[in-house]
Amino acid sequence: MLSSGVILIALAALSAAAFWVTGSGALAGEPWAPAFLYGYAAAWVFYAIAGVTVNRSRRFPRWVLLWIVLVAVGLRVVALQRTPPLSTDVWRYLWDGRVANVGINPFLHPPDAPEVRHLRDQNWPRINFRHIRTIYPPAAQMLFAGLARVRDSDAEAFRWASTLFDLGSVLLLVVLLRRTRRPPERVIWYAWCPLVVTEVTAGAHIDPFGLFLLLAAFLLTSRRDGPPGLASGAALAGAMSAKGYALLVVPFFVRRGGWRLALPLVAVSAILLLPYLGAGRLLFSGLTDYLKAWKTNSSVFLLLDGQLMKVTEAHFEIARAVTVLAVVAVIARLAWRPHRSLEWLLGCSFAAFGAQLFIGAPTLPWYVIWLVPALCWWTIPGVVLFTLTVSAQYYARWIYEEPLHETLLWAGYLPVYALLLAQLIWTRLRRHRSGASHSP
Repeated sequence: MLSSGVILIALAALSAAAFWVTGSGALAGEPWAPAFLYGYAAAWVFYAIAGVTVNRSRRFPRWVLLWIVLVAVGLRVVALQRTPPLSTDVWRYLWDGRVANVGINPFLHPPDAPEVRHLRDQNWPRINFRHIRTIYPPAAQMLFAGLARVRDSDAEAFRWASTLFDLGSVLLLVVLLRRTRRPPERVIWYAWCPLVVTEVTAGAHIDPFGLFLLLAAFLLTSRRDGPPGLASGAALAGAMSAKGYALLVVPFFVRRGGWRLALPLVAVSAILLLPYLGAGRLLFSGLTDYLKAWKTNSSVFLLLDGQLMKVTEAHFEIARAVTVLAVVAVIARLAWRPHRSLEWLLGCSFAAFGAQLFIGAPTLPWYVIWLVPALCWWTIPGVVLFTLTVSAQYYARWIYEEPLHETLLWAGYLPVYALLLAQLIWTRLRRHRSGASHSP
C-alpha cells in the first residue's frame, strides 16, 4: 500500500500538469474558457484526493509539510505562466494607483471623467465600468499606489504581489493550525486549492491582501490564547480597509476583545481613511453603485430577486435589504454564543463569510478565497465542491449564453446545498444520539 507521502508526490505532479493545461487554449489562439475549465476541473479532482489523503493519515513524515508548501509555490508559478487572465480588475487597480501617484484623490473621478483624461494610456480601454468611481477602500488604494510606482504600465507587479500575500497566508495558516492543535498538513486544503491558485495568480485580485491581514489578526489574538488587543485590532483595521469582506467578522473580534480591540480598530481605520476624506460624499459612491446593481453568480439573492421581479419594480432593493438582514441575523446569532476561544473566533468568522456568499450577492469566485481556509479546520464537503462549481458556473458564461448558463448555475448550486444540508442533518442526529446515550 502506498504511503500518504508518495500519493501526495504523485498528486502534486498531476496538479501541476492540470494547471499547465489551463492556458493551452489561449496560447493556441483558441477561446480560452474551455481549456481553462478542463484543466481546472482536473486540478480540483487531484486537490480533493490530496485533501482526503491528508485527512485520513494520522502521522506524517516531517518532510510532508515542507512538500505541501513547496508545491503550493510551484503551482502558483505554473499558473502565473500558463493560466489565462481571468479578470480585468487589475487594470482598475493600476489606474487608481496612477491617479493617486499624480496627487489626485482616486475617489473623486471615474476613469472616463474629463478631469483625468490626461492620464489615459494603452491600458485605459481595458478598464471595465469606467463610468463608476472606485469601490476599493483606503488600504487597497495605498497598495495600488505603491505597486503602480513599481510597474506603471503592466499588471506584473500586481500579480506577483497577490501571489506573495497568498503564500504569506499559507504560512500563517500553518502557524494557526499549530496554535489550535490541528495537524499543520491540513493547510493543503487552502494551499493546493485550484480556486485560490487561479484567482490569486491569473485574477490578481485584492482579496489575498485582505485575507493575509485578517489571518495576521487571528494570529495576533492567539498569543497565550488571550483576548485581542492593539496589534490584532490594527491588523483587523487593515483587513477591513483592504476589502470590505473583513467587516463581517468585526462583531466576533469585539465580542472577544472588547474595548481593548475596539479602540485601535477605530483609530487605525480613521488614520487609513484620513488621506481620502477630501472626496466627501463621493467616497462611497462607487461602492453604492456597485451594491445597487451586481448580483452575478448568486443563489438565494438571485432566486429572491427573480420572484420579487414579478410583483414590484423595487425587486432588487428589497432583495438586497432582505438578504443583508438575513446575513446580519446569522452574524448576531453566532456572536451571541458564549464561547470566545480562538477556534470559536475562526469558526464564527468563516461561517459569516459562508452566509454572505450563499445568501448575499454577488458571489464571485475570488470572494470564496475568504471561505476556503475553513477547510483547514473543518471537513465540509459542500464547500469543497463549491470551490469547483462556483468557478465553473462563472466562467461558463464565456461559453454558454442565457438561458443555458442560468441552468448551469442552478445545476452547480443544487448539489452544494444538498451536501451542506445533509451534513447539517447528520451532525444534528449525531449530537442527539450522543446526548441520548449520556442521559440518565
